[in-house]
This record gives sequence, structure tokens and C-alpha cells, in this order.
Amino acid sequence: MAKILILAETGFGKTSSLIKDEELGIEGISPKDSYIITVTNKRLPGGKQSIDAFPTLPKELTTTGIGKDHLAPYRRIITNNPVVVAHMITLLGQVPPINNIILDDANYLMQDYYMAKALATGWDAPKRIGYDMGLVFNAMYNLPEEKNFIMMAHGEEYDKADGRKGYRMKTTGKMTQEYITPEGKFEIVLIGRSRYDEGEKKAIKELVTNDDGVYSSAKSQHVFPSLYITNDMGYIVKKVNEYYNGVTH
Repeated sequence: MAKILILAETGFGKTSSLIKDEELGIEGISPKDSYIITVTNKRLPGGKQSIDAFPTLPKELTTTGIGKDHLAPYRRIITNNPVVVAHMITLLGQVPPINNIILDDANYLMQDYYMAKALATGWDAPKRIGYDMGLVFNAMYNLPEEKNFIMMAHGEEYDKADGRKGYRMKTTGKMTQEYITPEGKFEIVLIGRSRYDEGEKKAIKELVTNDDGVYSSAKSQHVFPSLYITNDMGYIVKKVNEYYNGVTH
């Protein structure tokens, strides 16, 4: 249905938006039709409840030899290998019950490799990063139309040519920034912002859905009813499905 990019700084709550939390009013995604590819080995928020809801594929199965028979009963894989990530995206595209494929902490597909090759010279590391990300994006492109692909990553501000501030996915340097423009590969780009609510006396986390004069990279066509929405992946997927199911192709 849609390719969605969520950009926000670390600690914003991107991963938390996936997990149902009645106290915070987060609907989250359903493990019945969702699969999480996690690039880092951090724990899911929500404790045992989320661990039980999204059981992780055993480490010994985390290779390019993963087949459809290996997926059940798991709903999560941890890997920072871009080849495995691309393979998983392709594989999950062939599994009917999985409608939402989430790639969390996508920046580290680039950053982990870059740090491992920090002492190497020349352009080999940036070229490899570009090639690896190309594998991931090609797998995304080739997903069946009925699948949602959601990439979550850290963002950063930068100076635009017109003097305004822009916001983009954080990569690994000038070469990858110039040749990898992830925002253009997605129909929907949502940017996280945090503001302090004086009435409620607390910070409010929300997502910018379209250009609000500050975040010009945000875009979502007419999927969402407002410029700012709650940081809840369950809500996002619901509105996306409603919008695209009603569109005649």
C-alpha cells in the first residue's frame, strides 16, 4: 500500500510507537500481520508483553538462508547485515499474513559498516554503503502493492540552499548524503517533533505529516486529517490502509 519513512531523533519513541500501551494511548501494530526487522539489539519497550507478542528469530537462523518455513512463530529478527535485511524484506513480501514490514534503526545499516571500516582508506566504504542500501531499497520497490513498508531512522537538520533548515535521514558523510536521498523513495515521510504543553505540563511527542513551514521534507499526500498526528504506528497504518484501499488504481 505505502512506503513510509519515520524520521526522529534518538529517544523520541519511534520503536515505542509499535507497541500497544493503553496507559499512553498507543494502539501499536498487531503481531498477526506485522514483522519487525531490528538493526540494533536493543530490547523492545513493554517488557515481557512485547517479547511474547513479537518473539525474535533465533540468532543461528539469521542468515541469507532463511526461508519461509523458518518465519513462524517469530515476528522479529535482529540483524545489521544489509544483505540479510534485503532478503528478509523480499521473503516477507511472499508471506500473505504479513502486511506491515518494519525496518527499525535503519541508519545503523550504514553506520555500523562505516565504523567497522573507519581505518580503511579510499572510497570503498562509502561505495559499499551505497551498494548495500541499494539492495534494501530494491527489495522495498519489489514488494507486492498490498504491503506497507515502514522504515524508521534518526534524522538531522541541514542548511538548504534557500537559507531555510531542512530535515533528512542521517547517513555517514558527504558522499552518501549526496548520492542517497531516502526521502524521495517514500510516498510518506513523517518527522518527529517534541513540544512542551503548558496546560498538561509535559512534553508532547507528535509527527509532522506535511510541510509546516519548519519541516519541509514532511509529506503524506492527503492520508492524514491534520498537520500533526500522534506518535502511534497503529493509527498511522490504519489511516494509510483506509486511504489507499479507497483509491482506484
